[in-house]
Amino acid sequence: MQRFFCKIKIFDYNIECQNFYHTVQKLMVDEEKNENLSEKEKEEQAIVMRYLSLFNELDKYFDTLVETDRFMPYNDKLKQISEWKFAISWFVRLHLSELKYFGELRNHIAHGLKVDEYLYAIPTDRAINKLSEFIEKIVEPPLCIDYFRKEVYCVHLWDKVSEVLKNIKSDWYTYIPVYNDEEEFLWVITESWILQWIANEMLDQNFIDLSKVRVEHLHISTAIKDYMFVSSNINMYQADEIFTMRKRKWKWLGAMFITKNGTSKEKIIWMMSGNDIALIDDFVM
Repeated sequence: MQRFFCKIKIFDYNIECQNFYHTVQKLMVDEEKNENLSEKEKEEQAIVMRYLSLFNELDKYFDTLVETDRFMPYNDKLKQISEWKFAISWFVRLHLSELKYFGELRNHIAHGLKVDEYLYAIPTDRAINKLSEFIEKIVEPPLCIDYFRKEVYCVHLWDKVSEVLKNIKSDWYTYIPVYNDEEEFLWVITESWILQWIANEMLDQNFIDLSKVRVEHLHISTAIKDYMFVSSNINMYQADEIFTMRKRKWKWLGAMFITKNGTSKEKIIWMMSGNDIALIDDFVM
């Protein structure tokens, strides 16, 4: 994979820089040296300062995640975060190569300054913009509830199937939770399951008057659960991981119902469907 994050001149080290402020101090030359810098050199110095500041922000945030107040190499933090169950673990795993390269670029800069106070690597605009974008996505992971506000159509056992079909036709509902008289969640019906039930009845040569058929008459198998309940604090990366893992196991996940704490005993706030995975990918990738 080609990388266009920096303009490397002649230096090549990949050792962790332990002290961000020591590196910055190397750039804070006295006024006389500043006066001798060309406009291009001053611009490059400003770019490097911006990059180091952003990288330090990311590195310090990783410190808070792994809960360490001692020095830990940047790559070790990445490894720990990617392997554990943090809210951003899936995102870090997907972008591990890029995140490691940000550390390599920081090391090129830092160790060049340690040798002879010369900038051997100047980050490009792409590097700074990408790092800034990653920080925003990592520090404040986008919550699904802020983006997927699909109204959830719920029915009760006594509701007529004919009315359910009318609502499915008019509003394209796909996954419909079913509740009993005590407002307890029972199961989920889908338009495909209703069609299958009607087809089976017709094949058995039964006359069907849908105006008299109620939801309770539908023989729903609870063994197949292509839906799940998730808490309202689930973020895009966690949702993407769930959808992806189910897909890899050839287990289709048709819907995620969002409740406060992720249990079926709570009121459903919103929902996400399997068709939303493309939108989720836009945030993750």
